[in-house]
Amino acid sequence: MNQRKSGAILSYVNIIAKNLVYFLYTPFLLKYVGQSDYGLFQMTNSVMMSLSLLSMGFSSAYVRFYTIYLVKDDTSSIRKLNGLYMIIFSFISVIALILGSLLVVNSNVVFGAKLDNRELNLIKSLMLIMVFDIALTFISSVFDSNITVNEKFVFQQSRQLLQTFLVPIICVPLIFMGVGVLSIEITQVLVTMLFLALNIRYCINKLGMRFDFKHIQFRLLKDLLLFSFFIFLNQIVDLINNNAPNFLLGITQGAKMVATFSIAIQIKSMFFMLSTSMSSIFVPKVNVLVSKGESKSALTNIMIRVGRIQMSLLFFVLGGFIVIGKFFILKWAGRENYMAYYLVIFMVLPSIIPLSQNLGIEIQRAMNKHMFRSIVYLAFSIVNMVITYWGSIYWGLLGASLGYVISVVLANVLFMNWYYYKKINLNMKKYWIETIKIIVPFVVATLLLLVTQNFIKVDNIFKFIVFGVIYTVIYTLIFIRFIANRYEKDILLNIIRK
Repeated sequence: MNQRKSGAILSYVNIIAKNLVYFLYTPFLLKYVGQSDYGLFQMTNSVMMSLSLLSMGFSSAYVRFYTIYLVKDDTSSIRKLNGLYMIIFSFISVIALILGSLLVVNSNVVFGAKLDNRELNLIKSLMLIMVFDIALTFISSVFDSNITVNEKFVFQQSRQLLQTFLVPIICVPLIFMGVGVLSIEITQVLVTMLFLALNIRYCINKLGMRFDFKHIQFRLLKDLLLFSFFIFLNQIVDLINNNAPNFLLGITQGAKMVATFSIAIQIKSMFFMLSTSMSSIFVPKVNVLVSKGESKSALTNIMIRVGRIQMSLLFFVLGGFIVIGKFFILKWAGRENYMAYYLVIFMVLPSIIPLSQNLGIEIQRAMNKHMFRSIVYLAFSIVNMVITYWGSIYWGLLGASLGYVISVVLANVLFMNWYYYKKINLNMKKYWIETIKIIVPFVVATLLLLVTQNFIKVDNIFKFIVFGVIYTVIYTLIFIRFIANRYEKDILLNIIRK
């Protein structure tokens, strides 16, 4: 089995493991560090994640330029590229430490309106640890990019799987020792240091990664900046969409409501992981196809193949959540967080279309035609912030998610599908003819079991399991009998055999 197939399987194993750990880990954190302190951690994390913008999209540019040199068999330029990237990310790491320290010093200004002295002191401690973690992550990203472009997905996914289990194994004892919510970030730093060392060893010893610092082509920096700038704008958009609601809720409604919203965001992120785990594996392949000048038909076909699998999986999980998610949220996170159920559905449903088209983003980047997307997304991120701010004031949790939903529908769905069709010249008519039918098993299975719940409520574990199994059987049978093509049936049969 090749790296791409093995990596895809491991990526989904990783997602299952991450979410199982998260679903067990979060109630523990809510119980032992408290709803308020957990909300403070999420607020702090939302602010400190702004430092991730310093990467400015350079990691994506690395894949593109490395692939160009690889196709030409230009090992000398690859070494120079590695050297340039190490200098760039080392500089970014230092800048992150400086800016992070400034945020710590001015934390009273950023968070002071709704928080008392104890909460402010806790936030300062969290920010200090997070700054160090982010600085280390920038250095590690150089080696992460090299592992990705060499398609060593088995090592990459195995490492992430180990990280998934290490975090709670280290964190839980620290919490019982009285470290409190700080233990979450202390654990993350320790794990980041460990895997930075593993990445360096793997890239140097196994992949033969070498650096040329003597003949660095600084003129290449101009091309990197031009390519990366619009990815940087895209990172701003992602940061706003994923973190601004937490921050705005915190300053308008307080930390406890942030905890509820964060639970919904974490569940929403599961859908993003399901999508990006597959599309990320095809990033090197897409770049090679574009570098070799393959036809738009070939790019359309790979987008359809990956998109159908992504869409069917995303709709399957969303339908299952709609059917049994309310009981799960109540039992898992408590009645005080029941609104997370509605928030997840409200935010995820319109997101499934762009999530199933994630490979299109990589096609744009490989063709160096990602400027339009970045500008449109940036404009709608501003709309998102305005709506989110006023929505969180007047409508609380649902209002905080309204801006995100509006921006997704207009920017991600309408504008981008027009752009793929008109400017990238992908056959989007064929794409939609091949993918729209995937909604059928989702609609039929979900509606059937929602109607059934008018007569039989899901109010205990037994019914929760029974409804989940029935939903899975109905969805799977409809999908295999009426929707799946030969390629998808072979995948399912292989999974069943294994």
